Amino acid sequence: MKKFICIIIFFSLTNIATIATAETIPFNLSIKGGDIDISKMLELSDVDEGKTKINFDLKDKKGKKYNFDLKYKKLPNNRSYPANLDITIKDAEGNKLGYLFFANNGVKFLKKMGVFGLIVDVAGEPVDIKFTFDTFDKNKKGNFNIDGLGDERFVQDTLVPKFNFQMIRPVVLPNTMPGVRSQTYSLDNHPYAINFTIKNIDNGLVQFQHNLYQLKNGKEHLLKRIYFNADSLETLREAMYAGKYFSKNDGAFKMVFYPAMGQTTPPK
Repeated sequence: MKKFICIIIFFSLTNIATIATAETIPFNLSIKGGDIDISKMLELSDVDEGKTKINFDLKDKKGKKYNFDLKYKKLPNNRSYPANLDITIKDAEGNKLGYLFFANNGVKFLKKMGVFGLIVDVAGEPVDIKFTFDTFDKNKKGNFNIDGLGDERFVQDTLVPKFNFQMIRPVVLPNTMPGVRSQTYSLDNHPYAINFTIKNIDNGLVQFQHNLYQLKNGKEHLLKRIYFNADSLETLREAMYAGKYFSKNDGAFKMVFYPAMGQTTPPK
């Protein structure tokens, strides 16, 4: 009987500890660009803690409809991260315009990162889907600078099934101008290019950008950008995502980012 009571107490304490560590945080979602201009204050909880699904329809200034969908999911135990954000935006016909799978160690990481988002091409115009988790910490500061990233490797993985194309390449970003490191690679003879850019922004933070361009008449037209802010090297190395751009002619372009082997330390 005493053993049974101890087991009950143990599981009760375990549940209390789980509840204590779970978190729900506010954030601002803005979707702006072209004829779309909306902003919403929302909340997100850790997985299995309630507020892990957001779905709504929106209209642009001309009345055209779109759908935004977010799910915060638990990942299997054999995956490198415990959870991921699954974000999709579609047009009224159900065609996917942009998708982002952002793996993370919990909503605390999203708050630490502060800002992330994706820019997608909608009818030729860039639409910025921006998540701001430091809404109530406008003076968020870091002590981070790209000058110390001369030997940092960023692993980019690009897949285009229709072209039977895949490019995996560790990238060391060279300085291209003061406060900016950047590198661009063409997708063989296809009229597209992938770019990594990292730059200093305000308050001792840096912003990382992963860009997909279409090449037209010698110019770069932005089709997809995935971006996030980082206040430290630890934050920069913790990010892992896979995004997709959907072309009517050339199908899906998958853009994957993860830390280079040996540059990240598993949580204790």
